[in-house]
Amino acid sequence: MNAAGLAPARAFALLGHEHRVDILRALLDASRDGVETPIPFARLFERTEIDVSSQFSYHLDELTGQFVRDTDDGYELRYAGWKVATAILAGTYNERAEFGPTEIAGVCPHCGGETLAASYEAEWLTVSCRGCESRLVRYPIPPGVVQSRSVPEILQAFDRYVRSHMLRARGGVCPACLGVMELETHAPDNDSLATGVCRRCGNRLYPPVGLFLRDHETIPWFRREFDGNESVPFWELGWCVTDDAATVTETDPWRCRLEIPANEATLALSLGEGLTVRSATVEA
Repeated sequence: MNAAGLAPARAFALLGHEHRVDILRALLDASRDGVETPIPFARLFERTEIDVSSQFSYHLDELTGQFVRDTDDGYELRYAGWKVATAILAGTYNERAEFGPTEIAGVCPHCGGETLAASYEAEWLTVSCRGCESRLVRYPIPPGVVQSRSVPEILQAFDRYVRSHMLRARGGVCPACLGVMELETHAPDNDSLATGVCRRCGNRLYPPVGLFLRDHETIPWFRREFDGNESVPFWELGWCVTDDAATVTETDPWRCRLEIPANEATLALSLGEGLTVRSATVEA
């Protein structure tokens, strides 16, 4: 389904004035503050830092249609306006932040040492082990995540952020552009056993098979029943940071066995193409 729209350059050009950004943020802040929307012209003007009503009216008109909706009751954000405003708050386009390397709590799944460190640079967050010098995860995340949070809070948000991306990808939705993402499975001699590929933007994800499946309904249940510590961040789980726990048993059609240990039990998942879970068995 297609509809007429603006060329990308024209759409971004509409944002090229501080007053227009001010208007978008005022509309977003109104929603956050519980103000009833749509917002009448005069009330929205009061929520901005624009001094002259005619300037406010001009820039509001420029945004209306593409980023702002004009209704009989006032103005409200369109989805495009909401995405721009929230991206600004996240610091996606204009903020910079960094920290570390700094020691963090946790146990390395490779060497068992409590020698983990986290760092954030150039919009990538990395967790590694200083003991065995292994990198457990490196993934991009907006600067807004690391602002106004302590390091433990950042890592908690990061854990959920990455897992939500894997959940989307396994559901066929690209975490970047929301286009169709397909999961391609590979032979054992490939660098990765599974790759998420977006057919629209070309975004590619190369996580271990276990990370793709971290929040499959069977796994949280198994970890609650047999481990009792389901809240461990994914980078402390060996089956989420390498493919060592995954064994390709057939290539045509593709079949894989993923083993997830917890105390004296093991959850064995039989996987098919697209990482579909064909069966799940608890083995003592």
